[in-house]
Amino acid sequence: MKCGDKIMIICPNCGELTKEQIHVFNKNIRKQDFGLLPVLPTCRFCNAEVEISHICSEGNIIILNGTCGSGKSTIAEQMIKKGFRAIDGDCAIQAMKHKQKLKTVDFRETIDEIAYDIDVLSLYSRQLVLAAIIVPEDLDKYITMLKSRNLKYKFVLLKPDYQTVLERCRNRTCHKNVTPEYWIRYFYDLLDFDNRMDILDNTGMTTEETVDHILKLCN
Repeated sequence: MKCGDKIMIICPNCGELTKEQIHVFNKNIRKQDFGLLPVLPTCRFCNAEVEISHICSEGNIIILNGTCGSGKSTIAEQMIKKGFRAIDGDCAIQAMKHKQKLKTVDFRETIDEIAYDIDVLSLYSRQLVLAAIIVPEDLDKYITMLKSRNLKYKFVLLKPDYQTVLERCRNRTCHKNVTPEYWIRYFYDLLDFDNRMDILDNTGMTTEETVDHILKLCN
């Protein structure tokens, strides 16, 4: 759909809706105990899942990358207070499992779901933030997807020191299970990028300080 085309939101029971007549997020399929929610639009009148025909055609997006415990989701949640709409990679996985009735989803297969989330949330804001693990070999796919939506983007790799990451993963309560150290080390070493991604060592920084630093990078 090109910019200027009519946005179609269809409920199977109630027919055509406006964007004000839908719930964008669905807390019922959320697994983690934090504020970010899966994007799963439903009708405010009957709670049925709706179909949305809209492709984002402009806006700004900050992509927060990093291993488990680097602070991606916490920072994205804080940025909501700054007027951003937030997308979370784990929430995208939950939405995919629900829609496709799957028990497991490879995190590298979520780009289409994340693109859909961008399309939906761009109906409400031109300022978006994505918190997700993006491995180096997938970076070009994400850049192509963002450019196709005419989005101005900034990639930020959050990389606190390794001991800080371990302590955060052991102490956080938003996940039911502690992330195995193997995966923490795997992604910590794997996420090594060229100059297309800013690297931020947020060791010892508060969430607010990290957000302020990221916003300065984007300006």
